[in-house]
Amino acid sequence: MKKRRLFVKLMQSYLVFTFAMAVVTVVLLLFAVSFTSATVEITLGGLLLFLLLLVINVWLYGLWTATRITKPLEQIAGAMQQITHGRYDQRLHYEADYEFSVIQQRFNALAEALELAEADNRRLESSKQRMLADLSHDLKTPLTTIQGYTQALQLGLADNPEQSRRYLQLIEQKTKRMDSLIDDISSLSSLNSPGYPLLIAPNDLAELLRELAAEYYDLFEDKQFTFIMDVPEEELLLPCDFKLIRRAVSNLLTNALKHNPPGTQVEVKLRAAGYNVILSVADNGIGIADSLAESLFEPFVRGDDSRTSGGGTGLGLAITSTTAVLHGGELVLDRTGRTTCFRLTLPRYRPRDLE
Repeated sequence: MKKRRLFVKLMQSYLVFTFAMAVVTVVLLLFAVSFTSATVEITLGGLLLFLLLLVINVWLYGLWTATRITKPLEQIAGAMQQITHGRYDQRLHYEADYEFSVIQQRFNALAEALELAEADNRRLESSKQRMLADLSHDLKTPLTTIQGYTQALQLGLADNPEQSRRYLQLIEQKTKRMDSLIDDISSLSSLNSPGYPLLIAPNDLAELLRELAAEYYDLFEDKQFTFIMDVPEEELLLPCDFKLIRRAVSNLLTNALKHNPPGTQVEVKLRAAGYNVILSVADNGIGIADSLAESLFEPFVRGDDSRTSGGGTGLGLAITSTTAVLHGGELVLDRTGRTTCFRLTLPRYRPRDLE
């Protein structure tokens, strides 16, 4: 019955209009018509009265129609025209019956969705431009260094073999950095491509962490870090792509190592939580600025906001976040005081295993 409200009101208005016309006709017959034995005479005054009543009746009905139907339709048409011109901030505001109220709600919801999509497109375009600029910078900087040292060697500016070896070592370092950058870009591009093939197999995440801890131990010790690891002794099997997960965890450890000063404490904790596995990598280092917190998992964003050649490629966290999403998990940043904690959550079972 609620959905038929406008139809019922329209029928009621038609009946009221018909009744009013009948009343006008009766008035004409009673006051404006003179009956004789053989003829019917209509006086001029009676005819004018009939026309006046007819105009008033039509005007009132037209006013009701304009209020209930025409004005909402005009607003809808005007808002749609603005939407076609890219003004997605348009919203409908009118009081109407159920059907027009539904149209208003759905139009406003659609306009809001379009506005959000447009904002996302602008952010993506801005991110794309920034990423291209950062990529150009990160490639140009080592290339310029390589070019400078190569020219120095060609011109014989190296005074002795030791200096020549130093130049060659610097060239090798910059070449490795470029190779690492290109490798990270290729990996991120592959991960973001539709239908990326995951090589899913049961893997012991606890054992993986123990292996990585052994690899990173000397690196943390050289930088005078305090490294704490809390990993269960028993197996913690996880259906995952071993290569991707290994790289994701390595990126978190490398991130803590590169962006914190000597003396930082890094704690790695692994635990099972229901159907999930939660890996956290926390440190009490320099922290992360508020301006970077929301965009930290985007490409080329670095925790220290630096553009120095030794600051990493800025793609590690983006790769880790994308890897987590591909596995049905997520990577989140938790900042409590001066502690920075990256929490990687991964499902212990694939969705079909739970059916």
